[in-house]
Amino acid sequence: MKKNFTYALLLCLVFSLANNFATAQGTFQQSFTATPTLLTGTANQVGAKYRFANVSAGTDAIVIISAINGNATISVLDNNGISAPAGFSPNIAIPANKTGWVEFQISFVITNTLINKSVDSLYATAIDIDGTSTLKEMDVINLGGGISSFVAANPEITVTQNGTAFTGLNVRGVDYPSIDTSAKVVMFTVKNSNVTTFTYRAGAVNSGSSSSTRQKSIYFKNFYYPAGGSLPVKYSSFDAAAANSVVTLNWVTEQEINNDHFEVERSFDGTNFSTVAIVLDGFATGSQKSYKVKDNAAELATKAVAYYRLKQIDNNGRITYSNVLTVRLQSKTSDVKMQVSPNPFVENLNIQFSSTVNAKAQVQVLSVNGQKVFTQQTTITKGSNSIQVQGLSKLIPGMYIAQLIINGVIIDNQKIIKN
Repeated sequence: MKKNFTYALLLCLVFSLANNFATAQGTFQQSFTATPTLLTGTANQVGAKYRFANVSAGTDAIVIISAINGNATISVLDNNGISAPAGFSPNIAIPANKTGWVEFQISFVITNTLINKSVDSLYATAIDIDGTSTLKEMDVINLGGGISSFVAANPEITVTQNGTAFTGLNVRGVDYPSIDTSAKVVMFTVKNSNVTTFTYRAGAVNSGSSSSTRQKSIYFKNFYYPAGGSLPVKYSSFDAAAANSVVTLNWVTEQEINNDHFEVERSFDGTNFSTVAIVLDGFATGSQKSYKVKDNAAELATKAVAYYRLKQIDNNGRITYSNVLTVRLQSKTSDVKMQVSPNPFVENLNIQFSSTVNAKAQVQVLSVNGQKVFTQQTTITKGSNSIQVQGLSKLIPGMYIAQLIINGVIIDNQKIIKN
């Protein structure tokens, strides 16, 4: 979070425990001051396992460094010299021109044992997701699902959900001093029930020419957000299929909070979307709702590929988007087989395929919202081709779509994962 600190994970835990059984009752408050004990592994390296004793009555926390990306390094596992010393506060350095992060697996156990405790209502709040003109911080909280709350229409950070994980990314680049729990425009909260083990990933996108040390913070405490919001819809599924130039879209929601309606949006280039249907309500089955839309526009018969996404509008006019689906409308017009490796990737991709013609080719990388985030052009020859795609290290970890275009025609798409 701040200059001259590296990433810190401010774990502030307090259980209201009635007894020493395996289920912890109540929600966490702040108390994480014990010096950690290294149980196994090498200090500050992947696999290192620590015990934090007495995070609350009868409760310890087990913290494992589960992954490190982009050559990030931990200089201090728990820095109690910060303004909120009751937290677990590691200092992390992000190298120049890298997207770097450290992921921690955190479990709650009965004191002096490895017997899990389950928190019936856990609030995890990522604090101070700030940045500079060349560095944007990010936090990923994965409680196995739940609901995220934050300041709606936030100019400082974006909060998105990918599967069961919520990602907060700084977009403005303003550096806030110290660990400021009142700076709600750079924080978000995730709540879930019956949590025993979860992951927290703290990192940044550093486009600067020098390494930057930052401090991250996570409180196990709820916060009220003025004009706040939560991701209003949790999708159970969203899929599409084409037959005879008609595309059928189906989606199921498990949770809807203040949902007003959906708009189905379509694109033929993966970038420019327009509304093709408005859906006011679905068919309820228990706690789920099912939706179905058919797109039979005449222009589908002339296209090879279409892209679809759901635009969800809540009662206050706030908008969120689903992931983007790629639907092939016609069989491929050229004999091209696209193979992408490695997948997942970190910095570079290798795209291999066989072409029946000499041509101009283009590789595009799209976000799940259909936004073009990378383009590389090249010339290919008849026969086997291999395109080395470099310079992807600055992409935020998550899912993307790799797209191969030959002579202006979209030939193939594949989902790729950035670690």
